[in-house]
Amino acid sequence: MFNKRTVSKLREVDKIMKIRVLLISLLVVGLIFFPVFLNLTVIKSRIYYLIDYDVQGSNREEIITKVETLNYTGYLNNYMERDDEFENFIDVDFIRYLKSRIENDTKFHWEMSYEHYLRYFFIAVDNSKLYLSYSNNTIFNVKDQNNQSLFSVENYLRAEIAWYLNFTQLSYVYSDTTTILLSNVIFIEMYLDYGYHCGNVCGLWYSIDQYLVLSPNLDALMIFIPQYKGVVVS
Repeated sequence: MFNKRTVSKLREVDKIMKIRVLLISLLVVGLIFFPVFLNLTVIKSRIYYLIDYDVQGSNREEIITKVETLNYTGYLNNYMERDDEFENFIDVDFIRYLKSRIENDTKFHWEMSYEHYLRYFFIAVDNSKLYLSYSNNTIFNVKDQNNQSLFSVENYLRAEIAWYLNFTQLSYVYSDTTTILLSNVIFIEMYLDYGYHCGNVCGLWYSIDQYLVLSPNLDALMIFIPQYKGVVVS
């Protein structure tokens, strides 16, 4: 038989072993559920879309619909088709497509730094006066009544710009350039930023800036789209 001292030691060892088993079990459970917790909290907050329309006036929806449903491929000069699922311009179908990619991103992610986002901003401003500089072959500048450029063309080669001028309402140019006054028009700025990051494993960053001028009747007078900016890591 064991004496009392031996029994006490055996009980102490048994207690220590149970504590060790418990700690190991908790560690295993923690290792299993930590990625789940990470996905449900931190990573889930990094999978999002932000779509914002800053358009004033009673015809707000009409302006948005007009701009986002234009047949850009039928309007644009110097437009180049892409060989993937992305576009070189922003319209409602492209926005819905990117939004669906975000909404369907429900799989489990092991990369702690994973991020997947869509940010889209649509801004419309009424202008009593705008000054458009152009030729028959390109757009040079649009300035407001304070002589401030509303977008920069100096940073792009002509081959990097998709553009449109409505020559049914704008005059043809018989020199290298001309500047005309546009009265009571609407200047549209659109910015789209989409991407995902999987640490150093994979990633994509894709951005488009897009500018339009609409007449009081919401006819497109001018469209200016610099070449998209994008980076792919694979």
